[in-house]
Amino acid sequence: MTKIKKIIPNVLTLLNLFCGCISIIFLQSKNFEVSAIATLFSIVFDFLDGFVSRFIKNENQFGKELDSLADMVSFGIVPSIIVFLLLKTMKKKIPFIEWFSFFISIFSACRLAKFNMNPSNYRGLTTPVNTLFFSSLSIVATSPTVPVFIKNIIMSPIIIFFLIFFSCYFLVSKIPMISFTFQGFSWKKNKIRYVFLLISTFLLLTLHVVALPCIIIFYIIISTYFHRLKI
Repeated sequence: MTKIKKIIPNVLTLLNLFCGCISIIFLQSKNFEVSAIATLFSIVFDFLDGFVSRFIKNENQFGKELDSLADMVSFGIVPSIIVFLLLKTMKKKIPFIEWFSFFISIFSACRLAKFNMNPSNYRGLTTPVNTLFFSSLSIVATSPTVPVFIKNIIMSPIIIFFLIFFSCYFLVSKIPMISFTFQGFSWKKNKIRYVFLLISTFLLLTLHVVALPCIIIFYIIISTYFHRLKI
């Protein structure tokens, strides 16, 4: 029974990797919606493997290395392929700009390596949140329900290039992102979290699918703002 308990976190990590591979397969046919669903499952399994390993007190070097390798596929390679395909299919193209998308993979690898060296360091944008941003962006860019003018803004090579730049910057930045671990239920101790959740809910109700990338951008902005206030 003890041996079975020990392998559960690693099985969850491998399920994260499996879903990341599925996401890549569906990206080959430009099925961004199914790819995004697979990415959501990867995020869930990534959360569960850490939670379970801490719960059963089975954190070890093998699990840590396996987790990073799985994350590199699910949250390092996947966003680069998404951006590569978006840039590749644009009508107004800048020659070879799509190859810059793989800087996301490079900086994701650096992010994961830094985290392995110092697991208590939660500074910078996490790779799952970064991947969720680009997955949601791909759905907005290809959804038939999204207004054309919004798609035209997203599907600009200059906009995508700047998103790549800021993605790479925040992945390895020293800016601490807001933690969603609530300290009780008091307004005073959780003011930032409550404000963020209220605004996020409002955006979801009004903008629907377009709200997803907007919420992540808002999350980065509010984290940066409160970091500057503390300096």
